[in-house]
Amino acid sequence: MMSLGPVRELDFDKFKFGKSDSRYDPIDEEFIDDFVEFLLENGDSHSNLYNSIEALKCFFKFLKMVGLIKSNPTAYYPNPYYKLRKVDRAFSKEDASKLLSASKKVDPFFGQFYLLMLLFLTCGLRAQEVCLMKKSQVNLEFQTIEITRGQKTSASVVSVVDKLKEAFEQYFEHPEWLRWSKGQDKEVFFYNNKPLNRSRLVSMLQLIYDEAGIDRQVRVHDLRHTMAQLLLLNGANEFSIQEQLRHERIETTMHYLNYNMNYRTYLESHSDTLL
Repeated sequence: MMSLGPVRELDFDKFKFGKSDSRYDPIDEEFIDDFVEFLLENGDSHSNLYNSIEALKCFFKFLKMVGLIKSNPTAYYPNPYYKLRKVDRAFSKEDASKLLSASKKVDPFFGQFYLLMLLFLTCGLRAQEVCLMKKSQVNLEFQTIEITRGQKTSASVVSVVDKLKEAFEQYFEHPEWLRWSKGQDKEVFFYNNKPLNRSRLVSMLQLIYDEAGIDRQVRVHDLRHTMAQLLLLNGANEFSIQEQLRHERIETTMHYLNYNMNYRTYLESHSDTLL
């Protein structure tokens, strides 16, 4: 609006015309009330009402910031129509241990299920990153994984803990892996002599959930949330967690960490032990 400009001068402080006194006035709280009442009469859900009011708040905040209005009519405007539910999708520390134990039972010979679960719980990779990951991305000498395939952002590196390093070493020496790779740089995870896809990945994880007695619906991304919470429980600061999650903005990381305040309570009550 500011760079292109309207056809005629747009004055938000003289936005509505009052027929009774024949003058122009700015949009005020009464005007917003009329709009909300219109939405209610139109049958809008509480969710739509909430989103509409929040959009207005952002819009008028912008107008005030760039000096197009003298006062913001929505600065203190209430929004009681809908409350966003914040659902904690992370597994607890106890459930994470159950998942690791279950992964060993489901696949005791090869250990692919265990490596898969340990990778999710300690590196917080996304589903596509795991499916497309090749052996050359795993550097066990420096205990890092270079994320160059399937990622949302630019290439980056995550750290590998000692247990994961040991699991990788055993996995890459296993006859099943040697038969699959044939000495080539192949995808780390596979099934039926084909690289692992998302559908098969979800099926494999479901076998682990069933063995662990997890009866709720689980998304693959829940394991990424779990890794963030586990790092927090082990005393990692938000910026270290941001680095492992590879978030560009710390606000995104805080979104992962602030869902379950019980973790904060746990940290406070066990701070001496953790330190």
